[in-house]
Amino acid sequence: MSNDTIPAALTFTRSMIVIHRGLRRESRLLGELVAATRPGDRARAGALTAHLSDYLLGLHNHHHGEDELIWPLLLSRVDLDADVVLRMEAQHEKVAATIGRLRELAGTWARTADAGDRDALVAALAEHRAALVEHLDDEETNLLPLAERHLTEAEWNTQGDHFAENTPKSKVLTFLGIVLEDATPQERAEFLSALPAPARAIWRLYGRRHHANRMKRLRQDVRTFRTGTAIAALTGAGITYVGLSYIIDPLGTAPGFGLPAWPSGDAAAWLNVKGVRDLGTGLAVFALLAAGKREALGWVMLAFSTIAAGDMLTILGHHGSKATAFGVHGATAAAVLASGLLLVRAARRGASSV
Repeated sequence: MSNDTIPAALTFTRSMIVIHRGLRRESRLLGELVAATRPGDRARAGALTAHLSDYLLGLHNHHHGEDELIWPLLLSRVDLDADVVLRMEAQHEKVAATIGRLRELAGTWARTADAGDRDALVAALAEHRAALVEHLDDEETNLLPLAERHLTEAEWNTQGDHFAENTPKSKVLTFLGIVLEDATPQERAEFLSALPAPARAIWRLYGRRHHANRMKRLRQDVRTFRTGTAIAALTGAGITYVGLSYIIDPLGTAPGFGLPAWPSGDAAAWLNVKGVRDLGTGLAVFALLAAGKREALGWVMLAFSTIAAGDMLTILGHHGSKATAFGVHGATAAAVLASGLLLVRAARRGASSV
């Protein structure tokens, strides 16, 4: 059930899909955040591994409650569908193995902040998420309807009590924030209605704001990387297209540059030369994207911004189209400059903001 929608047929198990949505998001973001961390940044590594530890604790306690209270009860009541429950148990064991591996690797990376240790942790996070998502999808599709048929609401809710009893009180607001972050207003209201009144009050007065601020600080680097990378990718695609246009149809493309005149006849070969260089520029962007060298890409984008700025000044200096000079080349220079600044800033920003 990868679309995260809640089937109308589900009643008391509906909250499980809301919980799973938070687990899917955090398992994805953790991989991105760790991958975006500069080698040697121990403060940032420490902040991320602390959040990873919280996430793994919450996931472990969530699965432990199902292992202890839900699977045995279902196995005592189902017959032909026992294979579904047994598959859940096997998937929990697989996820548990990845949790153990992540804890080991996270401890090492927190101490060293080394690039190799970081990359090993990123690979383990990808493996963990694959196992987790496979399990969550299977549980939502096959186990939840089974639980609706064979368990009472009170029996199902015992796992929530188990989670609360086995979770440090200092972590409860963290886990509640993870679950409610992407919930709809209706889902949020339903989830909170099952909590004691004091817990609801603490969440509304303090917990919600605390979670939002903590996640903003924790995730800002990866969001900056995403924005800078997206602009760089669009720029690379655009300049690659322009380069190909000057190679394939130089005389048809040249008037759009903005200059009042352009080469013709044998001199039009200069337009092909421009096309080859534009094509190479675009491919350089994609090469750095493919290699994952975001900081290097940032510096390259800063350098490339001078090309578009120079084109704008050349057009203005030769009395060309001001609209094209500012609207095309000036805007491109600003976008490329912004991309470079975002990528370099994200790569170099320390974890003092975390």
